[in-house]
Amino acid sequence: MYSDISISTYIINLKERTDRLDYVLSQFAGKPEFDIHPVEACTHSIGAVGLWHSIVKIIHQVNDGEDDVIIICEDDHTFTDEYDRNRFIQNVIDAAGQGVELLSGGIGGFGNAVPITSERYWIDWLWCTQFIVLYRPIYKKILDYEFKDTDTADGVLSEITSHKMVLYPFISIQKDFGYSDVTRANDEISGKITEHFNQADEKMNIYHQANLRYLQNKHTADVEKL
Repeated sequence: MYSDISISTYIINLKERTDRLDYVLSQFAGKPEFDIHPVEACTHSIGAVGLWHSIVKIIHQVNDGEDDVIIICEDDHTFTDEYDRNRFIQNVIDAAGQGVELLSGGIGGFGNAVPITSERYWIDWLWCTQFIVLYRPIYKKILDYEFKDTDTADGVLSEITSHKMVLYPFISIQKDFGYSDVTRANDEISGKITEHFNQADEKMNIYHQANLRYLQNKHTADVEKL
């Protein structure tokens, strides 16, 4: 199933972080559904600005091409045991049909969530961009945005589209290398990234359990009545 699908996947990596590139490439080993393109990260004295410039560079590359969906990863992306090729691709396809512009594989924070299916949740905002699926409608929004020194990539992506979802259980988390190339606050306390993801997982699981118990069970019961 879906054996002929391979999604262009752009991995942002500072050229001196060869250990991180090796690490993230190992995450995609044996996964032909990802067409891997390492991208040399743009550098800036403010890490968040460099990350945004890197995202913009990728969008410039694909905007005039044929890819209506791409994946952008940071080099600390880590697949969880929840990742399944067929379920992932089905979610990418189904989300496109619902007009989603951004689908995250896993987040380190959010405000509110609304269950859409048993595996996809609408979210009002998100933290962390280590694994994001971007659809063509958001390309122009990214290119048009004037990024400020006080902005963050996840904050801007949260702002420029309300059509965003996250997969849950998360299929992606960030590996804690003990430092951050983007966020100074996460660089100051080892384990901070892991803490963010654990807290987001605990919070999302509350929504998930309610979804499975009340909404998905109701859907199953309604189908059985037919």
